[in-house]
Amino acid sequence: MTRLTGERLDEASYGQDFSARFWSVRDSPIWKLERQQVFHQPESDSWMAFLQGRRKDALGLLEARRPALREQFDRLAQAGASVRRVRVVEKPFPTYLLWELHSLRVRAQCGEDIRVISPDPLSAFEREHPVPEIVVLGDEVAYRILYDEEGVIEGAIRFTDPAVIEGCRSEIAALHQRAEVLEDYFVREVSDAEATRVR
Repeated sequence: MTRLTGERLDEASYGQDFSARFWSVRDSPIWKLERQQVFHQPESDSWMAFLQGRRKDALGLLEARRPALREQFDRLAQAGASVRRVRVVEKPFPTYLLWELHSLRVRAQCGEDIRVISPDPLSAFEREHPVPEIVVLGDEVAYRILYDEEGVIEGAIRFTDPAVIEGCRSEIAALHQRAEVLEDYFVREVSDAEATRVR
């Protein structure tokens, strides 16, 4: 992706573009590859609570999102769309990743198809650098999401070339097929102390 030509979008422009295109997807999966192990989401009250050691509060805030998430995934399903995510996971879990696994578990229970994979299958693509974070919205667009050194989102590079979109989609789909269902991974790998069910 680093050698491809796309259009750079700042954070606000990316958010607006993504939102408009996300809800226009019809009869097609939305694909996401998440590789980076540490992000920072100061806009998330749940993440900030988890970071501050307020685990119960953090998980409660994730639980409170269930109705909105179910509504979102139901709306996508009515349009023939779905979200399929591949989350690359390395151990030991950084604090952020541990929180995100809880967050992703709630999303999966509400309708998102999330699977987990180790970095090993990506080795052919990572001889020089880790693969970037990629989102593909149907046949219309692919984004390489950009973050600063602390893992805060800065914007994205937008690609509309059909060949680039298809290449990204096919690679993520292949990883998704090889990856493990999130729930199975969560139950097995997240420690008992951190794996309290969010119901």
